[in-house]
Amino acid sequence: MDIAGGDIVVGYDDTTASIAAVRWAAELARCTGSELHLVHAWSWPLLGQGVSGIPVIDPAGPRNQASRLLDDAAEEVGRRFPDVAVTTELRPGLPRDVLEEISERTALLVVGTRGLGAVLGTLLGSVSRGILHDAGCPVAVIRSAEHRAGPVLAGFDGSPSAREAIDVAADLAAAWDVPLRVVHVRSDAHAPYGTGAEAWSAGSRSREVLDEGVARALARHEGLAVQSRMLEARSAVEGLLAAAVGARMLVIGHRGLSRGRFGSTAHATVLHATGNVTVVRRASPE
Repeated sequence: MDIAGGDIVVGYDDTTASIAAVRWAAELARCTGSELHLVHAWSWPLLGQGVSGIPVIDPAGPRNQASRLLDDAAEEVGRRFPDVAVTTELRPGLPRDVLEEISERTALLVVGTRGLGAVLGTLLGSVSRGILHDAGCPVAVIRSAEHRAGPVLAGFDGSPSAREAIDVAADLAAAWDVPLRVVHVRSDAHAPYGTGAEAWSAGSRSREVLDEGVARALARHEGLAVQSRMLEARSAVEGLLAAAVGARMLVIGHRGLSRGRFGSTAHATVLHATGNVTVVRRASPE
């Protein structure tokens, strides 16, 4: 996946959260020369009943309203980012289904959040978690369009999806002209070792993982400023969340070395992060 020149799709519903997602995506589109595509999913409303008792469908009003929402958002993008090509699409269906289908043919899917705490937990437990689980492309979960400082942070554990995450993180860092920081969390750092040689061996493996991540990023974007950090924490989630403070974007694989289809580390990180997070699924084999 290469963001530059590819389509960036935003799920839009006129909430404050989705407006932030549109602005963030528009700025990225300007940096990468990508086209911005705004998508709104809607369901056909049932209004009243006919003489036979069969519900009467009258979609004209809600459909026109949804179209106006998209048009207004596109006009706002045009005012703020006149050099970004923007298109809109109104699709019947549930948001999760619509966005998952579109994700199979786009470079990046961008969604907003409705807030933190219990509300976000509910959201991630339904629509957003489903999108993160099944999307056919990287998914950026945007909390703020205003945070432009700091490096791009990539969590790396050597897994296939983490390698894909390095590629996406390197693309973002290159587009924004900011450093890429590759981090590896050792959650077993304080585990008892039988000998000093065992402890040294564990640290050596972690350094090899970091070196692999750095080499992959530099191979993708020669000249990119790449840093590496080995972190010690009680869990990968704890280490990633602490490291991500002040980062412009945290990029992680959807599943690390765990066995679950959607890793608990990715889910917990998205749920509790205070900044923007991109979750990257491993590309499906051709």
